[in-house]
Amino acid sequence: MRVFGILLLILVGAIAYVRLTPVKMRTRMDVPDQVGDYGVAGGFTAVRAVPDASALEKVKAALLLEPRTEIVAQDPLTFVTRSRVFGFPDITYLTLADGHLVVQGHLVYGKSDMGVNKARILRILDAL
Repeated sequence: MRVFGILLLILVGAIAYVRLTPVKMRTRMDVPDQVGDYGVAGGFTAVRAVPDASALEKVKAALLLEPRTEIVAQDPLTFVTRSRVFGFPDITYLTLADGHLVVQGHLVYGKSDMGVNKARILRILDAL
């Protein structure tokens, strides 16, 4: 019974760490210069030709409609989306670069996001 209590305490501590530790943002985005979809370990980047001047605002609004998503920075537009059960954070950057709309998402903890960032980004790009 004592071992169970210790394991439970470790689990609760790990969950508290993930939920309460400030998320570290990158200061520089690596932006592809070609329109397309780019998968990387733990993340996904989508580059689209900007159909009109309101594209950035439409995608921003769609991102803010995602559950458990909040905006945390303005330049570049930076969002944090947390997973439902444990609150694992994913970071999404949204910017205009060289006439392209760039949406880039990546995980904060771990090595694989299991396609969550790609699914979210492609879903919000449907707002265009």
